[in-house]
Order: sequence, then C-alpha cells, then structure tokens
Amino acid sequence: MKEQSTTEEIDKLFKFVKSKYVHYIDLQHEIVDHLASSIEEEQIENPSLSFDLALSEVYSKFPITGFTVIIGEKSSALKRFWMKKFLGFMLRYLKLPKIAIAGCLIYLLHIILHYGFMISPKQLYYVYGILVLASIGYRYNYGFEFSKEFREKYLVTGTYLSFYGVVLYFYFYIPLYSSMGSSTISEFGYWQSWILSVYLTSILLLLHAYTFVFPMMLKKELQEKYSHLNIKLA
Repeated sequence: MKEQSTTEEIDKLFKFVKSKYVHYIDLQHEIVDHLASSIEEEQIENPSLSFDLALSEVYSKFPITGFTVIIGEKSSALKRFWMKKFLGFMLRYLKLPKIAIAGCLIYLLHIILHYGFMISPKQLYYVYGILVLASIGYRYNYGFEFSKEFREKYLVTGTYLSFYGVVLYFYFYIPLYSSMGSSTISEFGYWQSWILSVYLTSILLLLHAYTFVFPMMLKKELQEKYSHLNIKLA
C-alpha cells in the first residue's frame, strides 16, 4: 500500500491546479486534497503507476473544461450557505424579544409615515441613501473582508461579498419607488404606510447586519473551517 503523498508531490499538485486557472486559495486546497486522495487510490490499484501518470489518469476523468465545474458547484454551494445565514438572521427577529423591538420600530415608522412631519419621500430617500453610503464607507475602512487579498484570493469571501452586494443593490434601488409621486409623507395611505414601515424596518435591520453582524459571521467561518489556510484576520 502506498504511503501518503509527499510534500514534493503536494507542491506539484498545487502548481498543477494553479496552472488550470484556479486562483482561489481555499478552492486550491480542496481540489489538491481531492486529487491526492484519487491519486493514492489509483496507485493502490496499480502500484507500478508513477505519480505523474496517476495524476494524468485522474485528471482525464474531469470534463474538457477541467476544474470549471468544481468552481461553479462550490460557488453555488457557498452562495446557498450565505443565503441561509442571511435568512437565519432575519428569522431571529420573529422571536422574542427581537420581534418586540422590530414591532416597535415598524409602529414608529408607521406613525411618522401616516401622520407625517411634512417630510417629502425624496428627503426620506436621501436619508436612506446617506445611511447606505455610511455603511459601505464603514465597511471599506474597517471591514477586513474588503481588502484586495480577501476579495480576489478566497472564493468563500468572493461569494459572500457578491451575495450581499446583490441584496444591498436590491434594497438600494427599490425603496420608496411606489411613493415618489406623493409630495409629503403625510399623503401616504393607511395600508401604504404600514407596508412601507415593514419594508423600511427590514432595510434598517439589513444595514445593521451588513455593517456589523455579517462580517463577524465571515470571520467565524474563516476561523472554524479555513484555519488550515492560516488566514490573517484584522
């Protein structure tokens, strides 16, 4: 029975994976682990098979696109993972005591929107825009996950940022769209103000999570599942 792959062989696998345009460090490790295990199985079945020939044999079983399928599958899996994290965070606000906090915020916004302080929807939209820009500015200045290293070198971070980027994009362009025809907030109808209050509350919760909660989720994920990469966290 063949012993485990040597350091030299592992280094060769890393060079091989990089040559196939796999630039994400975390994915490189996963593919190398998979290749090393498959090569060992090939050499157990055929002890006379050299490492290089075994590697060629294993790689020949991949489709013509090489590791592209693995990258796509892993990317999709990570996006689903972050989606569950996001939904889990929002669903926690449906339980006590957080549901009471969310409910109070919704009611307060309803009072403001329905009975009004003669604030125009455009002014409210500008306030929201300032909050979004402040959140993004904070993240770029203090969020470790926005550094070039994390954006480009780790798939787990790339999928994290792309998912929450889509969510933030969605919230940035839709808010108050249906109400822009009103000259003041006091013109909002009863049900319109309730719906908008729920919507704005979800935005505030998202901005809070986007700025403070989700980065900690990513840091915990990197510390627990990617400790072998020796990632230096801020």
